[in-house]
Amino acid sequence: MRNRLLICCTWFFLVLFSYYVLKPVRDALATETQLFGPLYLATFLTVCAALPLYWRIVARTSRRRLVFGVYQFFVACLVAFGVLVARGHDDAAWLRSAFFVWVSVFNLYVVAVFWSVMADLFSAEEGKTWFGALAAAGTTGSIAASLFGQFATQRLGVAWLMAVAIIALELAIVTAWLALRFEARGPGDASDAAETPHTSGSLLAGLRTVFASRYLLMICAFTAIGKFASTFVYNNFQHTLRAEGLAVAERTELFATMNFYSQTGTLAFQAVLAATLMRLAGVGAALATACGVIFGLFAWLSVDAGLWPLMVAKVVQEIVGYGLLVPAQHVLFTVVSRAEKYESKAFVDTVVFRGSDVAAANVCDALGRFSTSAAALAILPLVGVWMALGAWLGRKQAVRARDDGSGVAD
Repeated sequence: MRNRLLICCTWFFLVLFSYYVLKPVRDALATETQLFGPLYLATFLTVCAALPLYWRIVARTSRRRLVFGVYQFFVACLVAFGVLVARGHDDAAWLRSAFFVWVSVFNLYVVAVFWSVMADLFSAEEGKTWFGALAAAGTTGSIAASLFGQFATQRLGVAWLMAVAIIALELAIVTAWLALRFEARGPGDASDAAETPHTSGSLLAGLRTVFASRYLLMICAFTAIGKFASTFVYNNFQHTLRAEGLAVAERTELFATMNFYSQTGTLAFQAVLAATLMRLAGVGAALATACGVIFGLFAWLSVDAGLWPLMVAKVVQEIVGYGLLVPAQHVLFTVVSRAEKYESKAFVDTVVFRGSDVAAANVCDALGRFSTSAAALAILPLVGVWMALGAWLGRKQAVRARDDGSGVAD
């Protein structure tokens, strides 16, 4: 168990390192965007177009080949972006938009592949104990990437950031192979064929999987509300920041600094609170606690929605989101069958996740003539419903784990 955990932690460290090297660049370039709705819509449509292909790959290949194929695809794309940036196209509007969409899709798929495999390798009880540590390893990677990004942006340039992200992804493939090779020595996993999850690979099957289960449907609703709240804060912060007139380099440094603080706080939550709270009080308590903190942030923004409150809200929202919500939400998937795990989780992490982005961005664009405080006040009841839904999901997860001896429905 210790060797497998260490390898999986290294894998997630490298995955989030690569993403957080690229994220400040994406956000700094996106500040120039007047309306975020079209960008999020493009991201959503790209995700929907890629999702059937992803499911087809999941249905017809082993976990090793799934990881290798998805990660190498994104490496090839990143090489292309690096060449374009090195040739001086980084100030083109089309490249900024394309890079925003690509980084958003990249983050969803490389992380979704990792957590789908983790939910398959660990039982519900193991997940409560170790998913916090796995998330903490990824957060450590994001902290290291934020520090490196500040240094490299000023001294090396964006093209070298992309080169470092490529190296991290290639190393992630190596660690994934080691993790799956180690697992294959255990009982019941002796061959590649046994690693292949039983899914139909169709979009319709994924939709049926979600709508056939109230539990999975409520996970979708919970994810949608949470992402809506997060995107609302992000978009309004970007609009407020644009009015400050900072240069791209200054914005990149600001975003890298914010990432450093948010991910450092996240690591503290994951190391001290996540696993302990889920073991002692349950998954529902962890979900409801995180939602309660975000409810308080929206109450504050309904009174004062200036640059400083929005900046603090964005950082704190990421701390409780990644520090509590992410580990707890992944435990929710440990009590469903393998097919449900892969199909529904891919649907949640792509269609639901990005669909909520589109809704929030268009709401922000449509309410541009109103104050951010008024909009935050209007969203408060929705955040309250979100908190209650988190507690309900936690109770349902506990019941399913008790009914199934190991906590995993195969």
